[in-house]
Amino acid sequence: MRYIKYFFLTGGIITIILSCIALYFSLTPQVGAIGNGPNYTKIWTDFTIQFLIGLFLVAYSIYFIKKND
Repeated sequence: MRYIKYFFLTGGIITIILSCIALYFSLTPQVGAIGNGPNYTKIWTDFTIQFLIGLFLVAYSIYFIKKND
């Protein structure tokens, strides 16, 4: 239980980084038919959810690091 707060911290940071990478690759031009454009609502919704989960994990772990020290 002692190291779970650091696990949440690294998981939150990795989740934030991966959400930014996914946003970058989903907005780059892809090869395909002309009518198959990106769905911006889905892209931004997925990015927002992933980013907020990462942000909450980081905040949760910082809270428990400060609380136990």
